[in-house]
Amino acid sequence: MASSSHTIKAPRAITVFFIKAAVLFIIWKSLYLLWLRPQGTLDAPLTYAVGTSTVGLLNLFSHHDDFKGVRSFPGEGTEEGTEPGGVVDVYRNGENTLRIATACNGLEIMVLYAGFLFCFPASGPSRRWTFLGLGLALIFVLNIIRCALLVWIFIRYRQYLDFSHHFLFTFIVYGFVFLLWYWYARPPAGRADRVTEKAYKRT
Repeated sequence: MASSSHTIKAPRAITVFFIKAAVLFIIWKSLYLLWLRPQGTLDAPLTYAVGTSTVGLLNLFSHHDDFKGVRSFPGEGTEEGTEPGGVVDVYRNGENTLRIATACNGLEIMVLYAGFLFCFPASGPSRRWTFLGLGLALIFVLNIIRCALLVWIFIRYRQYLDFSHHFLFTFIVYGFVFLLWYWYARPPAGRADRVTEKAYKRT
């Protein structure tokens, strides 16, 4: 009795997507670890911008407290470890409430978001660049709100700080990014109608 085997192949679009993602990941990690991170090229201005914006937001809604941001560059041999991009400590009336470091500036999630846009096929360059600019700006603002809320939690509900930092806000930020990806992946209304009409005519 002859037996036949069938090889299941992934759709070409999915294969291309993962190849692009792998290539971009290798290029990004190589550039970041070998050059960008040691020099603080992207981390330094981004960490400073997030820190100063967080302090500004806190002072905007605070009438009794004085928040200040202090920038520093921990080096080798320090307890904090090396931070080429610098850190911003957020002080409330002289008390350190939050340290914004490289891991907190949102760069990795921004790169992850942008990488998906360039790997996933879009209806046109204008749509990709629109989602890129708008998405990065929204992620930046969301990160500032996250940092400000972490300061508020530190002041009011310190026992929930670790949970909020490592789980709650991580879920919120990544959930927001997935939502942006979903909107980007959906075809525009007019294009979706045309695709549906073509599929109907084929039946």
